Amino acid sequence: MPHHEPSKRFLVVIDPGHGGGDTGAISKDKGVTYTEKDLTLLLARDLARELIIRGNNVILTRNEDKNIPLSDRTALANKLKANVFISLHFNSSAEKITSGGSEVFILNHATDETSKRLADLENAVLKESSANENGGSSNVSLIMKDLILEANLEPSRKIACAVQSHLKVGKKDRGVKQALFYVLLGTDMPSILIEVGFLNANLDREKVLNTKSRFRMVAQIANGLEDYKFKRTPTKCRVQNENQFQRADEPKRGHRKI
Repeated sequence: MPHHEPSKRFLVVIDPGHGGGDTGAISKDKGVTYTEKDLTLLLARDLARELIIRGNNVILTRNEDKNIPLSDRTALANKLKANVFISLHFNSSAEKITSGGSEVFILNHATDETSKRLADLENAVLKESSANENGGSSNVSLIMKDLILEANLEPSRKIACAVQSHLKVGKKDRGVKQALFYVLLGTDMPSILIEVGFLNANLDREKVLNTKSRFRMVAQIANGLEDYKFKRTPTKCRVQNENQFQRADEPKRGHRKI
């Protein structure tokens, strides 16, 4: 029987959002301050453990309270040639809500703004990208990067739809959405960004802080990833773009920079 190196196994890079001086969203309740950076790391560690138990290789972009530039996070995933990149975040709303629910994002790269952002961030985004392997001109590298993003769009959609179909946070299914996130723009592999819930919503936050419910949550994310690996993704899955989900019934979000 041939020997398979562990590195040949399915590799997932998990990115706990924010870190260090970048706290992300902040919520205070009964004298206790909760930060997005702490809860994403808590969740990422348990998700990594669950995926490893299921036979995957897993790397965290950070495993401590440290600020890692977004370009370094994606560069790590590209250098390791990961199969999937998952960035974990928490939403926050301007008004008080009891539960906001989860949503999964994929990259919307078919916009003029994306092209401009790619060009503006060319060095950082392309530094460790396979689009730049041959050291060609910047125009060629940008075209190659766009082709990579296009090729990863459908598998990213499948992962997002599979994960969101399992993930049960709060009473509302916020669905799968497309938006321009820099942390997804830099990756060479199928990538998703999960807004696990609303940090300022007591029900959502407690789901992560409670060990049993957090374990259920990471199992749900892992189930979605397994559906993708074994080609069991939902056939019906509506993906909304920015114009479609900026609705009046959405909670007013706090300031986000991802």
